[in-house]
Amino acid sequence: MNEQVINGIYTAESHEKSRVRLLYLPINQSHFELALIITEESKLQSYIFAENYQLIAKDYIEKNPNTKVKFIFDKVSIAGLLPSIDKLIVFVGYVIPSLPKIFNEILSTCLKVRIPVIEIPHGMFQTGINISDDSKLISIQSQFLGIGSALPSISDRKLVWFGNCGFGYPRTVKRHALNERHLPKFTLITSNTNWYLYSHSDKRRFYTEVFQYAKKNPHEFFIWCPHPAELSSEGFSAGALKYRPENIFIYGRNNDIYFHDLDGANDLIPHCDYAISTISTCLLDYEIFDKRVNIFTCIGTQKLMNILSQKSIFNSHKEITPNASYLRTGLLKDFNSEHYDNLISEEIHIENNFKYQFITSFFSC
Repeated sequence: MNEQVINGIYTAESHEKSRVRLLYLPINQSHFELALIITEESKLQSYIFAENYQLIAKDYIEKNPNTKVKFIFDKVSIAGLLPSIDKLIVFVGYVIPSLPKIFNEILSTCLKVRIPVIEIPHGMFQTGINISDDSKLISIQSQFLGIGSALPSISDRKLVWFGNCGFGYPRTVKRHALNERHLPKFTLITSNTNWYLYSHSDKRRFYTEVFQYAKKNPHEFFIWCPHPAELSSEGFSAGALKYRPENIFIYGRNNDIYFHDLDGANDLIPHCDYAISTISTCLLDYEIFDKRVNIFTCIGTQKLMNILSQKSIFNSHKEITPNASYLRTGLLKDFNSEHYDNLISEEIHIENNFKYQFITSFFSC
């Protein structure tokens, strides 16, 4: 990477703020990418906490030297800049004790000093936003047990990208920013069988049927992008993937196949011929790029599947086809940055710091 040249600029501006300043707090790469899209499109001054994504941030600035996005790399910088921050933007609103300490420190500090915390969804279906379940055995960390209801949010306000008041799905801006690539013809498989809505038998059924389909089409080239949690040694999926047919390739820098500058499923979706998928946020990207998708169905996801306006579903490899329906979720709206800025800029009055007392008491136990 080329050395960054930093220019000093004389300014008469004191500590007084002249515009709204936001801090985005992503906890995984998917959140980080959403924050990056939003801050690039928004007219509000924004910072993204990028302690775990420094290489991505540096690479982004190198490729986009005129970007207005600013990245914060460490706790000391957060401490210095936080008094100038008006609002904290999070992508998960419920308490997660297992997060790295710095994330909960930032959140609890904002709650203590009454900096408004705004939650925006990162997924198509997300607890506390638009999904609950009927589980009677509850374990939020489990890949097999449910939550039992919608988790309450610790944020001061929740915004959504869907519905009449929604600001639109941020990744829709990628529709017109696609770079032409010369790639082999491939069928894309995307999955999130780590989700507790898939029982043990559902997971086995999904892998069995997809493997059978691949075996019956030996000349077809399949690229599989599993959810990162599926590759955990403790998960069912990691074991099952060892038995995949030879024409299924796991995607990633350290896996079977990788294309330069295409980092994951979202980057591959525009280039695939057609797809096989579980129900996940990837479905929105398939719709954005007008792709045919075969969606695996089971009892746990049936009611969610009913929400989708137009779909092709399968429970057997005999139902998978390259001529599946073009997916229409019925949820997708183009991102409206002006509407987003207006929603974010609305005044939020916080009467007390009860939520701070809760979160600090919980972590001190």
